[in-house]
Amino acid sequence: MNVADLPDMDFHAQTQRHPTRLRCRQSRAGFTIVELIVVIVLLGILSISAMSRFVRPSAFAPGIVSHAIIAQARAAAQLAASRADAQVTLVVDRIGVDWRLRVQTDLDGVVNSELVGAHNTSIQASSGAASGTIDATTPLIVQFDHAGNLSSVMIGAGAGSAAAGVAMVLSGDSSREACIYPTGYVADAGCE
Repeated sequence: MNVADLPDMDFHAQTQRHPTRLRCRQSRAGFTIVELIVVIVLLGILSISAMSRFVRPSAFAPGIVSHAIIAQARAAAQLAASRADAQVTLVVDRIGVDWRLRVQTDLDGVVNSELVGAHNTSIQASSGAASGTIDATTPLIVQFDHAGNLSSVMIGAGAGSAAAGVAMVLSGDSSREACIYPTGYVADAGCE
């Protein structure tokens, strides 16, 4: 065998004769960044559509209503502590399909009012011997004294005990608890 008969092994010479051969080998080495980004975006879209089938927005409704009640109760307790000249009351009732939360004073009337979507939630409230399901005809009425403590509790026509606080269970597709303690402290948990 003669050296002249052997195929040319010069790499530089091969790439000049067949420049596409080298490029083809390089493109098979992996995925491009564009292909990876497209796959990630498609997986994200699929996961979002799959999550909407497993989680319904109404599953969060008791938590949303609970947080709104807690915020209004805290606002009422703070207003009562800052207003020695007025009696501050928190009223929770239902109007149509929404929960209505009102903070009012005997001097100024309604100071703050909020409507929260009900989404098939119910509120069971108890205070001392009084308990009931809150609705349009059975409101929860909580009064605060000038130190921000509970001074009286009414659940519909039944008088609750300010010394016992107010325990609430909010039910729907899920369940939440809230508590207004006798000291006016409000928590997103059951009364203990």
